[in-house]
Amino acid sequence: MKFSKITSLAKRNKTAILMRDDDGQQWLSIGSAVYRLENMPVLDEDTVLTVMGVSDDKREKWLTRCEEESSRILKNDLPDEVEVTADDAGITIIYGGSLLTPIYTFYGVIWIDTELMAPTVKKETGYTRYFIRKSGGARAIAVKDGMVLSAVMMEYRQGGTDLYEALDTLADRCRAEARRDTAEK
Repeated sequence: MKFSKITSLAKRNKTAILMRDDDGQQWLSIGSAVYRLENMPVLDEDTVLTVMGVSDDKREKWLTRCEEESSRILKNDLPDEVEVTADDAGITIIYGGSLLTPIYTFYGVIWIDTELMAPTVKKETGYTRYFIRKSGGARAIAVKDGMVLSAVMMEYRQGGTDLYEALDTLADRCRAEARRDTAEK
């Protein structure tokens, strides 16, 4: 996993929360996602910002801390975890300033901020699996590279039904346009 991609996401949120799982593995939370830190020295609140290249005068705007992982979301296997077949819907949309990808699962559609997936993408194709994981009342997508958990991303949650209504309107207009094209032929 590329630390530079995690860094760019952390800078977007100005959040760097260091965590350790039960096995002592170090993780970095950016608020909406948690990433496994590989081949990194042991970091603390100051050194993580130094490694990310955050200048001293900008550090006061950041949320940084070290904490124990209490929700158990970083556990490699959970008893209630469900392996799902996830199909990318083949489209992305920009909504609320975020590039979103809908993922179809047996349990419905899960919207993911597409940029959160960037640190998990590798050039060489491996066996990547996706799981639905619950964190409190929200759903998350756990990404495993082979048998090893590499990231956990929270589902994009938007308030209200504005997104769905906009998508319904778009679909209706596209169908109307297709009918008009058919009628003109």
